[in-house]
Amino acid sequence: MDDRSLLALLALVGSKRADANVFRRRTRLSPAAFDRLLGWLQRECLIDVVSTMTNVGIEDELVLTERGEALLLAMLEKTCELPEYP
Repeated sequence: MDDRSLLALLALVGSKRADANVFRRRTRLSPAAFDRLLGWLQRECLIDVVSTMTNVGIEDELVLTERGEALLLAMLEKTCELPEYP
């Protein structure tokens, strides 16, 4: 997992859901780079993309999966681990 993937997951942690277009703008990635990131996160089962039909069109929402949340928690615990003293 690279830094952008981790940042993307961390951005989803607070709400566990985000509008895909808003999220793409927040990441400041090009559309192609965002699509690659999104594809990787989906292949790793870290996020789901939920599409909903509205009167405006199809809206995609990104949802952090249980696996994504567990992976982030494990990484944060590992990063913040204090050394054990004898």
